[in-house]
Amino acid sequence: MSVQSVKDFLQKMEADPNLRKKLEAAADHEARLQIIRADGFGFTVEEFKQAVAELAAAAGQKLTPEELQEIAAGGQGWHNSACGCLSGIGVGADI
Repeated sequence: MSVQSVKDFLQKMEADPNLRKKLEAAADHEARLQIIRADGFGFTVEEFKQAVAELAAAAGQKLTPEELQEIAAGGQGWHNSACGCLSGIGVGADI
């Protein structure tokens, strides 16, 4: 598990519309986790938050503590403030 795994996952999400569609169509959080794991990714919520914060900083954005909390809680709007490339797949547990 690592921050790099998160970054790789986010890159794949951006590049692979089929993966995005599968995750968006998943029935619930556990189904999304299974898809992510089956695709070879594994990371903790803390690693996810760190990677998103690093990517946001690299893009010149500053995430508020509230936005980071929303990311950790799996909020549907986090993708817009984090990197703008995802479709609200939601995460709320170790992946």
